[in-house]
Amino acid sequence: MSLPFGLLGLLKYNDSTGYDLAKLYKDSLSTFWRAQHSQIHRELNSMEEKGWVISQVVIQDGKPNKRVFSITDSGKEAFNEWVKTPANLYQNYNSPLLMQVFFGAAAPKEILRVLKNEHDARVAGLEPHIQKYETILDIYKSTFKNGKEESIYWQMVLDYGIAQAKMMIDWTQNCIDKLERELL
Repeated sequence: MSLPFGLLGLLKYNDSTGYDLAKLYKDSLSTFWRAQHSQIHRELNSMEEKGWVISQVVIQDGKPNKRVFSITDSGKEAFNEWVKTPANLYQNYNSPLLMQVFFGAAAPKEILRVLKNEHDARVAGLEPHIQKYETILDIYKSTFKNGKEESIYWQMVLDYGIAQAKMMIDWTQNCIDKLERELL
């Protein structure tokens, strides 16, 4: 149920087309909440039916018309109530990797390979990931209304992602060390 509220939150910053909102979503919320472009458009239509957003068609010469969405007072109220509601961090937690490791005794060498690949991918991706999202954070800080004041919250989510990535690097290395000792 969080997707519509994520979209409402983004619309609080700026009115947006569905296309631009999907791009903004990809640059920000997609790091912790997955949504397809088609889901975003369905949610926007549903939110409009609920009265949380309104849309206006903007006619363009030589290009297709575009539909610009704006959050309504009712949408702001719904968003503010949602933000106050307690949430479970791991409500949708599923990990194929942990499932494989749990049953790893069936193929120890293959699990070692999987863990090494995961570890190497996490190490290689950490710095570029941090740089990418710090750059995006700086852009949004300067372009969004209240971006500078609200960026502390965005930074906390980025810090969570960095801490989680570092934890996965440490955990995979620990598993690799255990398996290498066991298999030698």
